[in-house]
Amino acid sequence: MIQRWLRLLALAAALALLGTIQAAPTDLVSCLSDIKSTSNASYLTTQSSASYKTERLVFDRNFDYLPLAIYHPGSEEDAAAAIQCAATYNVAVTPRSGGHSYEGYGNGGKDGSLVMNVDKLQKIEFDPATGIVTVGAGVRLGPLYTYLWENGQYLIAGGTCPSVGISGNALGGGLGMLSRKYGMLSDTVVGLRMIDAKGELWEANDNNNSDLYWALRGAGSGSFGLVTEFKIQAFKAPDKVTTMLIHWPFNMTRKVIEAYGRWGSPSLSEDLFPAMRFEKQIELQINFLGSLADAEAALAPLIQDAGPPSDKVVHEGTWMEAAILWGAVPNLEAFRNPDLTAHRYHRGRSLLYREPLSSADIDIIIEYLTHPPEHSTKVFVIIDIWRGKIDRPHTPSAFDAHRAVYHSINLSVEWKGDSGNASASAEECLAWSASFMSKLEDVFPGGRPNVEAYQNYIDRDLTNWLEAYYRGGLPRLQALKTKFDPQNVFSFPQSIPPMAGKFNSQ
Repeated sequence: MIQRWLRLLALAAALALLGTIQAAPTDLVSCLSDIKSTSNASYLTTQSSASYKTERLVFDRNFDYLPLAIYHPGSEEDAAAAIQCAATYNVAVTPRSGGHSYEGYGNGGKDGSLVMNVDKLQKIEFDPATGIVTVGAGVRLGPLYTYLWENGQYLIAGGTCPSVGISGNALGGGLGMLSRKYGMLSDTVVGLRMIDAKGELWEANDNNNSDLYWALRGAGSGSFGLVTEFKIQAFKAPDKVTTMLIHWPFNMTRKVIEAYGRWGSPSLSEDLFPAMRFEKQIELQINFLGSLADAEAALAPLIQDAGPPSDKVVHEGTWMEAAILWGAVPNLEAFRNPDLTAHRYHRGRSLLYREPLSSADIDIIIEYLTHPPEHSTKVFVIIDIWRGKIDRPHTPSAFDAHRAVYHSINLSVEWKGDSGNASASAEECLAWSASFMSKLEDVFPGGRPNVEAYQNYIDRDLTNWLEAYYRGGLPRLQALKTKFDPQNVFSFPQSIPPMAGKFNSQ
């Protein structure tokens, strides 16, 4: 490893003497091809590879970027060597886990990046004595949840979609149906391993490299290095989990949102996670860690305030049954082996609120959902209630910027298409989404400069996005970026930049 790094440094120096700022792309490919793999699993995909056309695609087909190459490391040593190659030839590195970024950053967010696809890092090891699970960066949520369930009926507090990768979910926060009980997924990460831009491996936890440990949990999605492994605190699943799907007609939107805001007070049971979806009707999704009787009691004040629903479907069962329901798959096997070819054409955006939605917010939501784009296949708004254990993490982290959030709001539009942004349907839907978001920013409490948003629903059009995602933690994050990646090797359109004067644009 040291000899390779010295050889690459010598080559870079020689190129600099010749006045060359960036070598031809084929030199990077040659460097990557020259890696003597320590793992038979590692492989390289280039633009001339037969599989490149499909490998570069991400879940959201609205994005169609062209990576310079895609490297699949099967070991940390191979990953370090590939990162050293990219640093030598001044090529931006972008990590990819599940490929579900709202801005397509899993394939660089721009043309010409080196994508580090961690799909070969598939370790899952569980220690029942501590309840800590060690997870490779390429593991998907569905297989991980299934493994923990089948090895003692444990759970972790992550997202709901089984095809989502653990890395982006945990590094950006990780909101899910267990968050009010256990906190964000990032709050339950007790250790990480990360390779920096020099190819050096760092272990970060509360006792070692605590500054990096702080940054990676909430702001670590590809800005500081390549995270290869997580240690996550798991919890024993409760004996009973109750799920509910409750519907009201769309014409009750104002009354239901107002009642929902009053109901979601700090006294709301932490065993309960509610997500309210507004589409052609109103659907309240309830996940309650306990019995049906206790769930009904917790829900009763909302029903009394909002008015009787048009229908209600309830089920008292196991955590795994609830996970399958929220994952929108038919059975356990589909959850264990999620369809990795599934995709959509979609634009999502989010805002975070520290108080219930105002009358002006509700007016805008009703207006835009009542007048969707002509060529959209689906438009919806999801309002989640936060608080609970989210506000009481076991140790400080970069996600502390979003403690005491009351609601998150996620607005989305989907359409059919096969040509990305070039299609008329996409243009119409993207314009609708941008206008919707702009109107909400206009009436945001304190005005546009105070907009706050959730990094895992990343949005490059967002006003003041660095402040919206990281708030008061931004100066510390930029200082750490400068420490671990001063040349900005790990970069994409919304990565955290080094401090002023240290930024080397890729």
